[in-house]
Amino acid sequence: MTYLFIGHDLVKKDAKIADLKSKLFKDPSSLAFDFEMISGHKLDSDDLRKSLLSLPQMSTQRMVVVRQCEKLSEHNREILLDFMAQDFKAFVLVLDYDEIDVRSAFFTKIKPHVQTVTFGSEKALNVFDMTKAISSRDAAGAMKILHELLVNNTHPLQIMGGLVWYWSKEREKLSVQRFEKGLKVLQEGDLNIKRSRLKAEYAVEKVVVELTCV
Repeated sequence: MTYLFIGHDLVKKDAKIADLKSKLFKDPSSLAFDFEMISGHKLDSDDLRKSLLSLPQMSTQRMVVVRQCEKLSEHNREILLDFMAQDFKAFVLVLDYDEIDVRSAFFTKIKPHVQTVTFGSEKALNVFDMTKAISSRDAAGAMKILHELLVNNTHPLQIMGGLVWYWSKEREKLSVQRFEKGLKVLQEGDLNIKRSRLKAEYAVEKVVVELTCV
């Protein structure tokens, strides 16, 4: 089992790790043998392989937490991909990110193999939270919410549907020129996704930025 942790709340992450440890290791003394926490920063590839290939000694499963995954080298990311493809039942792996690029090839490859846990806002954000940020011309805020939606597997076309609905409701508040510019942005974004002109995540990201600025 592989978990993908995303977010800046270290306290909540540590609490989740503690919960996993309590379920996996009934005997606290087994932690010294079957639990390991390592950092992706300047991580030696041989050390990573050793951590992943070690078998549980006192428990039925071994657990490894990799902190600072943003700093993993390309070679180490390949090692992790090879390991996750094996789906070892006696192993729990936690990949800890502050942020991850949902458009990256690495995220696309690991997504089918991981259970994603986000450590962000208390309430789940939705498309309409993002549209509020767009209305406020808060591009950074809108992009942050978009990122969380994509990480939590909201389909880009579902997001586009919400944006089209939002823009239609904004018609009476906008000048004709601005409204028509927004329509063109939405139409182009829809075509970019449906005709695979751009990767879907990048296409909707482009729409959000441009709607914020029209």
